[in-house]
Amino acid sequence: NGIMGSSTMKVTSELEEMTDHSQEVSDPDCLGVVYGAEEPVYEGSDWTAMRDQVVREPGEDNDHWVEQTAVLYPSADNAQKFFDKSKSVWEDCGSDAISVDDGSSVYVWELEGATTESDTLITQASEQEDADGWACQHALSVASNLTAEAWACGYSITDEAATIATDMITNAAKQ
Repeated sequence: NGIMGSSTMKVTSELEEMTDHSQEVSDPDCLGVVYGAEEPVYEGSDWTAMRDQVVREPGEDNDHWVEQTAVLYPSADNAQKFFDKSKSVWEDCGSDAISVDDGSSVYVWELEGATTESDTLITQASEQEDADGWACQHALSVASNLTAEAWACGYSITDEAATIATDMITNAAKQ
């Protein structure tokens, strides 16, 4: 709530298993750019555990929406390889338009280029077409054998996903 500038966001979904929305996206190679916790994206990374949460305000039309995904790997090398592969995919998918057909609606996301914030953090912004400025920042961070990924969506998004992903890594280090 504090990072997003809200006071009523609550966890509305929690997963401990990967999903597969690859049939919904116009370019399955860019699946991990628009969806989190996707089995095809993490395939081959040898991940060992994951947690995914969606946090938003009550109701259908939310001013803020967040997804946060933490994934553990058997080694720091596995986590770094996943980070490096993701960075390459994000760069390849940057400046593209990806459509998502969820069976009831089609949404088109205009992706910006990926930005390397540091050796351990990448970000990418996107805006949904015909949605009055609804946009998201996507961030991925890596530390040791953990990746932390976040999407922060709303009408005035700047660096919220980067802050969430960085905070996730910081909180994990305290454990």
